[in-house]
Amino acid sequence: MNTQKDFSVAIVGGGITGLILAIGLARAGMQVDVFEAASKYGEIGAGVGIGPNAMRALENMGILDDIRAHCDDRGRPMPIFRFVRAADPHDEIYKYPEASDMKDQGLGLHRAAFLKALVGLLPDGVHSHFSKRCVAIMSAPRGDGHVCLGDGHVCLGDGHVCLRFADGSTHETDIVVGADGIKSTVRTQVFGAKGDHLVDTGSRIYRGLVPMQRLLDAGLSENTIRPIPRCWMGKDKHLVTFPIMDNTVLNVGAVAEDYAHKMVPAGPQGEWSSWVEPVSQQEMMEEFKNFGRDAKAILACMDSPNRWKVHGLYPPLKTFGSKLNVALLGDAAHAMVPYLGSGAGAGIEDAYVLASLLSHPQTQRANLSDVLQAYDTVRVPRATYIANASERAGNVYRGNGPSGPSDEGRRRDLHMQWEKVWRADVREDVPKALELLVDNGAFKRQAAVKL
Repeated sequence: MNTQKDFSVAIVGGGITGLILAIGLARAGMQVDVFEAASKYGEIGAGVGIGPNAMRALENMGILDDIRAHCDDRGRPMPIFRFVRAADPHDEIYKYPEASDMKDQGLGLHRAAFLKALVGLLPDGVHSHFSKRCVAIMSAPRGDGHVCLGDGHVCLGDGHVCLRFADGSTHETDIVVGADGIKSTVRTQVFGAKGDHLVDTGSRIYRGLVPMQRLLDAGLSENTIRPIPRCWMGKDKHLVTFPIMDNTVLNVGAVAEDYAHKMVPAGPQGEWSSWVEPVSQQEMMEEFKNFGRDAKAILACMDSPNRWKVHGLYPPLKTFGSKLNVALLGDAAHAMVPYLGSGAGAGIEDAYVLASLLSHPQTQRANLSDVLQAYDTVRVPRATYIANASERAGNVYRGNGPSGPSDEGRRRDLHMQWEKVWRADVREDVPKALELLVDNGAFKRQAAVKL
């Protein structure tokens, strides 16, 4: 489809969600500018899970098969988590039911491989700009001659959104999409420091990657470390292990809670670099000294762990957009704790919906604010549910769920906790948004029936 539009789109942030949005728009024939702060596209972190809900979005965009080719398990569905006691004898407490009516349970990917696959799918209509760190966003009402960005920088205005970057360059566009992650400059520009909900969630994750052979040499059995992902549940702590890179490496995340800092505002931006810090193996082992033999054996194989202070947007934002024709998606909109493994999937859903709406034949510069409002209306409740459910899940793993720390209590709280996340079909969000646009007069009904 070749979609001629009277508006331009700028995406700030070239991570997973930003590139999926860019691919969706460019495949519809639109020209897109992507501004990435780094000198090239790249991701930090290890594994990322893509649930059935996100897979449906990627399939509808026509890129799922290409991404599958980079899947660590060579395209096989990701096994369902087993939940076991962190203490000896590591008895299984719960196994999430495999849904016979779901074609796929999800995919496990290495973040770098995922991004590499997306970069390879970028159409010619995507213009990538590197070393572009956005520092200011302003908009002038239609009819105004210009807007001043400070330091002598002026953009034309007339309803355009103006971006200024750290290198002094500027860019004018009609719509800005902030896909610049949890530390989003776009979000800060939209809501201001006082309106931002970024908090220290109190979770501390000791992360590391361990070669499978080393674990086997340490006496751990094949059944313990692969191929089944496990959540080892203790008192106020839990451990998550799952294989990546074609079952050759175990991704390890050991979680403890710092209750003194739970949901405390993140503080000045200048302090954000301290979110990740190297720690000694001895310090980590002391934190998890009450875990059982196998769990501690896995941790003992992590030579140089890093401790991550997990941050998120809590309470979740009530809007992902503004009157400036600026929208947020992915972690910039709803950064959350990782305990359902669904944060990336929620961002993929965002990208699918926004790409579908912006590329719709009836979307034009005159109704962009209506289109963004429709996106906001359908996406905010969905992301809010996933963010809150993710926080609840972490509490359950650590024995602080609604039903308490007993095996039966955790089993009750774990039952079907992914149900509303995985079974929701994001493809239904687009017709809902179109109906809103018809109801408010922005779209005509007959033409809005189909994308």
